[in-house]
Order: sequence, then structure tokens, then C-alpha cells
Amino acid sequence: MAHAPHPLATLEQIIKTPSSEDGIPSEVEADLRVAGCMLIQEAGVMLELFRPQSTMATAQVIFHRFYYVSSLYSFGVNDISISSLFLSTKLCETPVRLRDLINTYLFLLARIQYLLNQPSDQPLRPSLSTSSSDFKFDVPSFHDEIFWEWKDVITANEMQILKRLGFNMQVDLPYNHMINYLKILDLVFEDEVAQMCWSILNDMLLTPMYAIHPPHTLACASILLSARLLRIPLPEGWYILFDATYDDIWSCCGHVMRLYTDWGLEAPRGAVTSGFGIGGGDKGQNIKENRWRRAWVLAQSRKAVRRWLEERDKGQNNV
Repeated sequence: MAHAPHPLATLEQIIKTPSSEDGIPSEVEADLRVAGCMLIQEAGVMLELFRPQSTMATAQVIFHRFYYVSSLYSFGVNDISISSLFLSTKLCETPVRLRDLINTYLFLLARIQYLLNQPSDQPLRPSLSTSSSDFKFDVPSFHDEIFWEWKDVITANEMQILKRLGFNMQVDLPYNHMINYLKILDLVFEDEVAQMCWSILNDMLLTPMYAIHPPHTLACASILLSARLLRIPLPEGWYILFDATYDDIWSCCGHVMRLYTDWGLEAPRGAVTSGFGIGGGDKGQNIKENRWRRAWVLAQSRKAVRRWLEERDKGQNNV
């Protein structure tokens, strides 16, 4: 089965990412990837870039690819996140005013800072884009210096993304593959199957799977996980028809399930979750919220990552 060219990370890049070479633990790198992609999602929704879905998805794929050729030690998550989204609006021909994009990110970052300043015993349940009676945000004036600072950051990082990815911005998303496969499996009209597959593919964008596996594998993974969550049987060896392997599919499913568990995210609507341990609940909620706090703090800049590494090394030396 022939597939469109879709640049993927090499095995060496996956095993030894640039960030791991700089001493950043794999779980911290994974958390920062999630934080950056969530920012893209939140900003995209606020800017109404979800029609079509490809704009936000392309930005998240580019974001993941970038950190397989560059280190979190050298490039801040927030900077690359906003630059990836701005670049994606050009690639997908969904233009957005740069000032609107910057104001949206400033709002989201101010909202994050507001949540970080809350007492640690208060839950971090609100969405980044939701409002609060205590939260205030003033839109910068037209000639405010912060706009020009962010404009320079976006311009510089946009060129870094293009250069480091070799100007190869080809992104083949799995949504059309998934719909075609559901038609072949006669599942496209089953209740909630297509919608759940779509939701799982959206959630998978928070993981590096789009930069590791081709789109037909991701489509098969969404079908397998949806079928498991909805208790729908699939024909034996069905994935062979779509040129996918079970190990690759199951790996993608595992990353999505871990995302639900580690971050306390809700499972797709309609999922039969009994026995799967999906979602946060109250168990280990403090651990999940500390994970959010750490990711948000380290995503602020490369200096925050470097500071954290220095403090960790000092702590290890004092032991």
C-alpha cells in the first residue's frame, strides 16, 4: 500500500533525543510536549482555527518533530508552540493576525500564571481558556513593547523550525484514513465509533506518535482503541488489510491510555471505562496537579529548564 511521503523521526532520534542528550529526563520531556501542544489547542480554539482541524493538528505535529532535532535546553516550549501555530496558519492557508495570536498567547500565559499563584491545596481543574472572577487580563496597547518582543521571537523561531526541519513541512493527517478504514470495516455508522476515533486522534496529538508512526498506523490505533472502549469486536487480523502491525498499533494505544492516566484527562465520551483505569478521579490527584505545575513552569522558557536542571544537579550532589 503506497502512502504519501511523511517525514518521521529516526530510531536514533527516538532513543536519544536532543533533550535527553542535555540531561533532561524522558518523563519531563514528555510532559513539556503535552504542555506545548495543549497551548496550541487552547489558542487554536480561541482563534477559531478548528475549522478546519488541520491547522491545529499540523502545528502540533511540527512542534513534536522540532524537538526530535532540537533540545528543550536550547528552545523554550512556549516560543516554539506559538511559532509552530503561526507557521501552520500559513501552511494550511488559514491566516490569522499576528497581533491576535500574540494577545491570545499572552492571555493563556497570564491565566497559567494565575493558576500557579493559587494555593497548592486548591485543585487545578479549570481550563486554560475559562474565566474566573478573580482573574484579570488587560490587552496590551497597540504600541506596547511586549508585542514587538513576541513578534521578534516568533519570526526568529519560525526560521529555526524551517531550517532545522529542512523546510520539509509535509504533514499527512490520519483523519481521512480513519474514515475510509471504518467504511471498509462497516463501522462508520456504528453509534459513536467515528466520533470516538476522531477524539482519540485529537488526543494522540498531545503525544509524539504523529512524529513516530505513519498516518495509516495512527488511524488503525484509533479504531482499535475505540473498539476496545466501546466493547465492539473486530475481525481477526483486520489491521493487516491496512498495512499496519499490531505492535505499532498497540504502542500508540498505550501512549494515549498513559496520557489519560498520567494527566487525569477524561476518556472520550461514550467509552466503557470499567477496568481500564482511565481518567484521574481522586486517586493521585496531587501527583497529577504537581505534574501540571512543573510542566507549566518549565514551559515558560529555556532558562526555566536550565534552572531546574541546575537545581536538580545540586540536589543530587548534596546527597
